[in-house]
Amino acid sequence: MATSRRIEVVRHLSDDQLDTVIDDAQKADETRLVRRLCFIKNLYFGDSTKIAAQRVGVSRHSGDRRLAGWNDAGVDGLRPSFAGGRPAKLSSEQFEEFFSLLEEGQPWTPQR
Repeated sequence: MATSRRIEVVRHLSDDQLDTVIDDAQKADETRLVRRLCFIKNLYFGDSTKIAAQRVGVSRHSGDRRLAGWNDAGVDGLRPSFAGGRPAKLSSEQFEEFFSLLEEGQPWTPQR
């Protein structure tokens, strides 16, 4: 069902190339990337952003963000990026000391 969408899809890859990238991502066990690429494939087939997003189980807003990432940078724009999170409170030496203490106290009891 071809419907209009607010943002057009930039065709960075042909249909065959997109299928190859999806297969490679599946082999590499990149589940999030596979879902995002399937979303783009649905757009290639003419789905609206809303319908394509529903097919892969995300909101229309998430679909809009994924489409923008695809249009800006292709496959790299769909790759999950992790900000790294909060910095550790323990230094690497403190981590080593902590883990050695844990190993010394084995086996742990349910109360501990």
